[in-house]
Amino acid sequence: MKLEPRDQWLGTLMHPVREGASIPAPAAPPSPVGDGAMPEGPFESLIAKKAQDVGIFAGDTVPAGGVSKLLTYLAGVSTNNPDFNALPLVAQIQRRPLSADMADKAVLDLVKPASTGDMGAITSLIARVLDNPALPDATMRLPRWIGPLADPGESAAARAQVEQLVRTLRDDVGIAVAGDRDRALTNLAAIRRGLDMQAILSHQLSRLPAIEGEVVAAAAPHAKDAPRADVPADIRAAVQGDILYFEPGTAGENGAIGPLVVGGPGPNVYDMSKIARVYDVGGDDLYRYPPGEIVVDRAIATDAGNSVIKLRAGTRVIVDLAGNDTHISESDFNGPASGVLGLSVLHDHAGNDTYRTTSQGSLAFGLFGVGLLIDDAGDDRYENLGPASGWSVGAGFYGAGLIIDRAGSDTYLGENLTQGVGGPRGLGAIIDVHGNDLYRADGTNFPSAYNTPGVFLSMSQGFGFGIRNYAQGGVGTIYDLAGDDRYQAGEFAQGCGYYFALGLLHDAGGNDFYHGNRYTQGSSAHQAAGLLVDDAGDDIYWGMTAASQGAAWDQSVSMLIDRDGNDIYRADGLSQGSSAQQAVGLLIDLGGSDRYIAPDGATQGAPGDNSYHFDADQVFSFAALFDLGAKNDWYSAPRGEKTTTKLGALNDQDPKSSNLFGLFVDE
Repeated sequence: MKLEPRDQWLGTLMHPVREGASIPAPAAPPSPVGDGAMPEGPFESLIAKKAQDVGIFAGDTVPAGGVSKLLTYLAGVSTNNPDFNALPLVAQIQRRPLSADMADKAVLDLVKPASTGDMGAITSLIARVLDNPALPDATMRLPRWIGPLADPGESAAARAQVEQLVRTLRDDVGIAVAGDRDRALTNLAAIRRGLDMQAILSHQLSRLPAIEGEVVAAAAPHAKDAPRADVPADIRAAVQGDILYFEPGTAGENGAIGPLVVGGPGPNVYDMSKIARVYDVGGDDLYRYPPGEIVVDRAIATDAGNSVIKLRAGTRVIVDLAGNDTHISESDFNGPASGVLGLSVLHDHAGNDTYRTTSQGSLAFGLFGVGLLIDDAGDDRYENLGPASGWSVGAGFYGAGLIIDRAGSDTYLGENLTQGVGGPRGLGAIIDVHGNDLYRADGTNFPSAYNTPGVFLSMSQGFGFGIRNYAQGGVGTIYDLAGDDRYQAGEFAQGCGYYFALGLLHDAGGNDFYHGNRYTQGSSAHQAAGLLVDDAGDDIYWGMTAASQGAAWDQSVSMLIDRDGNDIYRADGLSQGSSAQQAVGLLIDLGGSDRYIAPDGATQGAPGDNSYHFDADQVFSFAALFDLGAKNDWYSAPRGEKTTTKLGALNDQDPKSSNLFGLFVDE
């Protein structure tokens, strides 16, 4: 029997860590970690002390080395599973689980300046989260299928391959090597080679800060021109309505630049398969994204005379100054702010706008590129619905997709892999600055991963997604900075990480409502991390079935932090500060009179069993619920107010089934 070469089917796992990566050397928590690593957070010392007080942290009489041994054990998980596209943010949480909230702080410090719409700050956010150091010679290090010197044939073939990979991974949470189909999907040299990935991102990010300004500089002087009558036939066929100015597409040593149109103050209709750059001064406009790439003709001189070749314009920029606009896409990997092998920037300055898509990779999506949508004002609607939807509304897969909505009460509607999703080496984000917003990712086209009737698979709303046995995941985030918001989702959502990935949901204010089903509201599975942070307001958390509200499974870390307000927590099993299979799950509530409703068992600070890795590694999980609000709280399980209690017990006959290291603190 002939075995396939391992390198032909493996993704990025087990390859050397990429050049320039800044993952720090592991240290044994809770001791301070070296320079460049995550600092100690505000709760680490308190948690460790309380665990020590009840006799579960460390000591000669503590079974299996106590919580201290678990923390040291988790610090080695990323080291023992190298991936050159691993993100330090995830690894640092594994190395300092009791300070997981410092990862959120690090991202928030980047989100705040980016929320102003400043292109430099947005570029810094992407570069820092994706650990993408500057490469001055990035263009020279690009593979032949991307960038200004890309070979058109190789570019088309590579695009087809990476798009097929994304399509497959919408429906499969892992890749099995089982025939030519799977080998073709995984044999992608640019994904296996971290150097290429660095160069691709560096090239895109080096262009991002100036790209909108270049369009504005070319178009703004013509904003008050009279409508043009001498418009070429190809541009006139692509635009209905007044055209104040135009530039045809060009191609040169720096790559193809698609046509530019300045639209008039009335309503216009744009065919975005034929135009790469739009500056629209007003009116209720319609932008359509039919299938097809923007192609620019380039005449070149040959011995036989002039000939024409076709070059793909990998950049799309739209600046719309006013009006209630509508963007519609029905084709995969093509739509508003869809950056595939390039950059796509959409900046809408005013109006109640609608962004409607029904396909994959079609709204604020980055695939070997960056898709950025900035909306400055209005009550807006972002849709990605239907059986062909996914990887949209702020999603990144070997790239970055971001929505920055700066004002208005907005509606985000999706089903699967939507609303802040970070796939392998990806950043997906929604930053919503103001307004009472609705986030819903709970459609009927994607049934439950557990065959639960009436429940649907979401993988959304701050979801970090790694591909088991193939590639570690990225960072998926929602940062909602104000307003009374509603989050509704199915399975795997609302600050959830899966397989060496990080999911973050941070709501900075308002009376909010969270509803999800299985692995939601600060949860994680399989060496991942999930955080939900709510800074203020009287909030309601409702998690159904299992694994929610500070719940971690299988060498993972989860944390739910609510900083203030009279809150209600309702959940089922493995919830409200719980963990199982060598994991850490924490719920920390800092203020208000709160109610906790859950069945007795692995809930409210009590852990579950540890059968996965106990025989080999001899460590237990750690679970804790801390209510530090000094108010009157109520617990459905037998917990006492103003007490510190050790939860769980050792099963001497079957140690791996023990739920040993649980901690409940109310003070």
